[in-house]
Formats: sequence, structure tokens, C-alpha cells
Amino acid sequence: MRNFLLILFTMFSSAVCAADYQCVKTDNGAKLVKDGTVIWEQVVKTPEGKPYIHPVTLPNGHVISDLRPKDHPWHTGLWFSWKFINGVNYWEPSNGKTEVVSWNADIDGLSAAVTMKLRYFDDREADITRLWEDRVVVFSAPDEKGNYTISFRHHFTAGNEDLTFDCTPLSIPWGGYAGLSLRMNRSVRDFRLTCENGGETKKTIRAKPASWCDFRDEKSGQGVRFIVLKGTEQTRFYILDGGHYCIIPSPVHEGPLHCKAGESFDLEYLIIVGDKK
Repeated sequence: MRNFLLILFTMFSSAVCAADYQCVKTDNGAKLVKDGTVIWEQVVKTPEGKPYIHPVTLPNGHVISDLRPKDHPWHTGLWFSWKFINGVNYWEPSNGKTEVVSWNADIDGLSAAVTMKLRYFDDREADITRLWEDRVVVFSAPDEKGNYTISFRHHFTAGNEDLTFDCTPLSIPWGGYAGLSLRMNRSVRDFRLTCENGGETKKTIRAKPASWCDFRDEKSGQGVRFIVLKGTEQTRFYILDGGHYCIIPSPVHEGPLHCKAGESFDLEYLIIVGDKK
């Protein structure tokens, strides 16, 4: 774990003027501020029980994330949520609940590592933990152009019963989503989608496996690139690019994921914010 954090802390090593930026631990997470403006903020304890990151700001000052939009108020910027665990809904407000048990934020200059322990449970049997998660979110220091990265490492361990993770069926037009999600606001409507698998629309991107997907303003060259470092065989990029905008590397898009009682599995992601790399 220590080596993992050190490697990510040194990525995008900062050559910026430190006086312009301040990275601080807050009462509820951590944030990076430039000249009084929040560039990113990790919020740990939330009304939904799910940690989130908002805003997500491009180096040119363009805030792309959307927090609790009217059409889907459970969408919280950049966040992680399963859809169904053993048939119980954890995505929308329902019996499936996510709870942060403990957390800490380590600040190293303009970098931050936020560690969290979460549990997942059905509120009808709140004393039974269905799933444990150890999460590490690492924010790199911005480089000389203001580009930065956000990495996610999720280590899941099933409780005392076998678990099946699933999504809304693909036979329903909006089916397939779950996992790490970035909900963007309408200011990105002119951004262009590209993907490792050659797809450029939500249909063609979902059709084949891919390790990365990019959403970018061609005029400024700035945007975000999602990279799957460790996924599942079922992973596909779930994309919405009209009306509301989402990028979700869904680990259950092509079928359910099974985990036996007491067993563990990992998911890892990297997001590059700023210029194309």
C-alpha cells in the first residue's frame, strides 16, 4: 500500500507555483484550492452515505461535474455506487445503504490520499454487513499546466453470504450502469467522445471492451480520460451523451459479478483531468 501511494504521489510531479495552490484536509475530506477557488473536493460523509468528489475542475477553470441534478438527485459528481447486490438496490434511494465507517486524509504538499472503510447493508437487517470496502483515492499535485490525476483503488470483501452484483438489464434502454461514475453538467454538451475500442457514440462504445474512454473539448483540448487499471471481464464503458452526460466503466455491464462469502476482489481506475496525455 505504501509503495502504491508513493508512486501515485509522484505522478504529475508539481512544477506549479505553490503559492497559487493550497491542498488541505477538511472536517469532511480534502480539497485543492487555487486563488480561493476549489479545484476538487473529496467529501466523505454525505446524506446518501456515499463519498463523492465535486467539483471536478479542468485546468482552464471549467467545472464539468454536476451535483444532485434535478433529473437524478442521487447523482453526486464523481462517486462510486453498486446498482444491485443480491437484488437489493444501492444506486437509487432504497433499502440498500452505504456507510463510511472510518476515514483519513493524508496531505503531501499539493497531493492528497484519502483512505476510507465502508460497509454495505440492507436497512431491513442493518446489523448484517453484506460487503466491506477499503478505498484509497489519491489526487496528484497539479503539473505546470494545472493537469492532475485522480486514482481509485477499491478492495471489496464479502460478508458471511455469497454475493451477486448486477445491473438493470440491457434489454431496458438505460440498463447496464454501476460502479465509478462521473455525472457532468450541460456545459460539456459540445465535448467529443473517443474510446480505445474505436467507438464514438454511446452504442458503439458499449459494444466492445476498452481500457479507456475520453471526453474532451476539441477547442481547448481539455477534458477527462477514464482508464480502467483493474476491471472485470464484464466491464464496458456505459456512456450517456445527450440530455445528461455520464461516463461509467461498469463492472457488471455484460453480466453479473459473483463473490463467495469471505472472498475479496479489487477494482482500480485512473482519471486524467486536463490536457490529453
